[in-house]
Amino acid sequence: MIATFLKDLRLILRDRLLVLLTLLVPVAVITLIAAALFTEGPRLSIAVVDEDSGPVVRDFKRALAEHADVVEVGRPEAERFVRVLNRGPAAVVFPAGLSDNYQHGKPTEVLLLTDPAQEANLSALKLLLVLMEKRAAAIADPLSEEMITLKEQNLTGNRLEVTAFEQNVPGFSLMFVLVAVIFSTALGLHDERDWGTLARLLVAPAGYTTVLLGKLGARFVLGVVQMVLLLVWSHIVFGVALGSSPIAFLVLVCAAVAATVVTGLLVAGLTRSREQAQPLGLALVVLLSGVGGLWWPSSMEPEWLQRVAPAAYTTWAMRGMNDLVLRDRGLAALAQPLAVMAVYVLISLPVGLLLLRKRHGAR
Repeated sequence: MIATFLKDLRLILRDRLLVLLTLLVPVAVITLIAAALFTEGPRLSIAVVDEDSGPVVRDFKRALAEHADVVEVGRPEAERFVRVLNRGPAAVVFPAGLSDNYQHGKPTEVLLLTDPAQEANLSALKLLLVLMEKRAAAIADPLSEEMITLKEQNLTGNRLEVTAFEQNVPGFSLMFVLVAVIFSTALGLHDERDWGTLARLLVAPAGYTTVLLGKLGARFVLGVVQMVLLLVWSHIVFGVALGSSPIAFLVLVCAAVAATVVTGLLVAGLTRSREQAQPLGLALVVLLSGVGGLWWPSSMEPEWLQRVAPAAYTTWAMRGMNDLVLRDRGLAALAQPLAVMAVYVLISLPVGLLLLRKRHGAR
């Protein structure tokens, strides 16, 4: 028994990359989760349109600024702030005459231009508006609830609310596809190399690259079927919206799965064995899920993590999913996410093929 123990220990320690990955993957996972969940996130950014310029609105803005970054803009810039740039969950429009109405005890309607896709931040903003009213009551005459009413207008879709399922199911669906496709691609290629299949591909009449692309194509089709099945099932059972454009839905799914397949190819090319591929594949699944916003809204992440996030293709896949599911946008709105994922595939695919060929040729 002792001899077997020592032999296996020596074999494990001989593979330094395997040992390194085994030790570093848990560290990376804990660091990412702690950074996203247990550190203070960035302050809310709120666009404010002041059409009143009176003393009461000044007090309101001052109260909001204590808890959020207030960006004072005009009405068109405020709508762009929310609808196009997605810099904040809403814009608050203080109408003309609010200060005068308030001082004379007349109720006033405040317009809230919202992006319900940022549900967590939008809820926080509504709480801030309650604090704003309390602060105003302390500064001036007591303010009753009827004095300020909110009228909400969705700038990014046709619904004022989204469900918890719609917030979470697309991200978890993409995560399951990451696990299935990355591991099946990387481990499958290692199995075929161990079986000697890849060696025969080097001299096959069809060509090494052509046959290998066929194998990757099979993983791509299975990944697309899996993701479509997950999302359609969620639509039927949980009422998750899939957008009004089936073409946009399918194109986005295909782009995300293609990027995931080439990620599995990179894992296979960077590792020498199944044992190395497993911790590296797990690390990538965790990092791509956490950084890309598959587990939580990206707005919850600290600022440094939000700056890093665009480097992960899953960030763009989730932006596209949010535009489809939460904002009901079409194919035109997906141009940037699709372009980023296409560039990632076009760069990573030849790199992965080259790495795999070199790794195989060295054996």
